[in-house]
Amino acid sequence: ILIISIVIFGFSIYMVRKFFSHAEEVKLVWDERSEKEIERLMDDGSKVAVPFDKKRIINGEYDSFGIGILNVIDEHPADDFEVTVKFNKAFNKKNDLICESGGTPLPSDCGDPDTWLKTTAGDGISGEGVSITKNIKNNEQEKFLLGVDVKSAPKGTYIFDLEVCTESDEIGDTDPPDRCTTPSPPDLYDTIHKIYVEVP
Repeated sequence: ILIISIVIFGFSIYMVRKFFSHAEEVKLVWDERSEKEIERLMDDGSKVAVPFDKKRIINGEYDSFGIGILNVIDEHPADDFEVTVKFNKAFNKKNDLICESGGTPLPSDCGDPDTWLKTTAGDGISGEGVSITKNIKNNEQEKFLLGVDVKSAPKGTYIFDLEVCTESDEIGDTDPPDRCTTPSPPDLYDTIHKIYVEVP
């Protein structure tokens, strides 16, 4: 009985290791796929690329979105780009509004989606979302991940606004980029992109 127990225990450990090893391989393949798609979009002329802008994330789980920026500012090129991602609104399956930024119901009724956001620069703040600044030389590109950690969210589709702003391209202007504010700030680098998180 002792020998059988040891064999079963050893086999269980082997299966657990194999499972987690396979999960890590899947993640690496997914990241590589995202990176290649970002590069393809920027090679085609996209200034801001979010190739997979829709993801299904269960409450208590974490996933990430790949984002790419290509600096194509030729005249008085700006190197600093500020990326801001902020919650906009959420709808249920019947397309009824669950909550919206600055409205009623409040985002706090949806688990405060701004606080789900994570970057290497820090976590999202309620009512402000998350911001990260990237220094990108002219005709170069930068790729990075935006993490989303869903918590206490009613079922529905959550929409986030992704804005990329640059410093003013006036000669001699060394000020940092203005914080992205909607609608259409003067230093908005590209159109406002949407990121969709479906919470089943």
